[in-house]
Amino acid sequence: MKMKLLSSIRDIPEFNNENVHVRNEQELLEKLNTIIKDGHGNLQIVTDFDHTLTKHSLENGSPVLTSFGMFRECPSIPQEYKDEDNRLADIYKPIERDPHMSLEEKTQHMVDWYNAAHAQLKGVTFPRQELMAIGHKMIDSFRDGVHELVAWSQRQQVPVLVFSAGLGDSVQAALTAAGFLLPHVKVVSNFLAIGDNDKIVGIKGDDVIHTLNKNETAIKNTEYYEMVKERRNVLLMGDSIGDARMAEGMEHCAAVVKLGFLGHNVHDSLPKYLSQFDVVLVNEPSMRLPNAILQLLA
Repeated sequence: MKMKLLSSIRDIPEFNNENVHVRNEQELLEKLNTIIKDGHGNLQIVTDFDHTLTKHSLENGSPVLTSFGMFRECPSIPQEYKDEDNRLADIYKPIERDPHMSLEEKTQHMVDWYNAAHAQLKGVTFPRQELMAIGHKMIDSFRDGVHELVAWSQRQQVPVLVFSAGLGDSVQAALTAAGFLLPHVKVVSNFLAIGDNDKIVGIKGDDVIHTLNKNETAIKNTEYYEMVKERRNVLLMGDSIGDARMAEGMEHCAAVVKLGFLGHNVHDSLPKYLSQFDVVLVNEPSMRLPNAILQLLA
């Protein structure tokens, strides 16, 4: 069946909401029409986890746990770990969100943060069952419409990469609890290496994945890469500036539509987000717009 091409992005009603900001309408229109024309057989979905698949905050205003936050919530995690984790976050979170600092300058800080965070995990007993219990508490933290997105991608056999600089064990626990970790959904992240007596000995692999180095170099030689190496178009979703680079290195790509979810420092951050993402959704709790794009390929 031949898909109907768009004459304007405004043909999609969700683009007319006032919290939706578009960098270049003509450029986006061309990308969307390429994706529509090529069909779902040429599409892959690449998404961040923390505050992308999950919301920035719950309806009561409380912040949604990150994947590392899920780990901290496990009852058996020692207080000294939590105290040090708080100390590191107080230092590095403002740097990660600084709208004025260059990516190059931020990168070294992110490496330092992740190395310090991972070092303090060593020797802690992995709370496997506790983490699964926290995963079940995360079900209401997913954005409205994630279920529809996962169901659509399963029906159309479109691979989904959940690309997280957080803790992969927590990401998998939350996705499993919600019923989203299906065969076509793959997680690339930092996974714990477990030694004797369930003690954490570090992070698997040689390279730490942080918020500013998430790109195809991290997925080469993975099962996911084999699934997508012939797929030329990408729907990319993230909530940090570094997420906009998740499709970098995918030389075979024709169209990459980048959607950014912005939920903090909106006034200062919006211009920089618009320089990196095709579309920026401000304080948006749902997946309405991504799902509207996908329905064009249904």
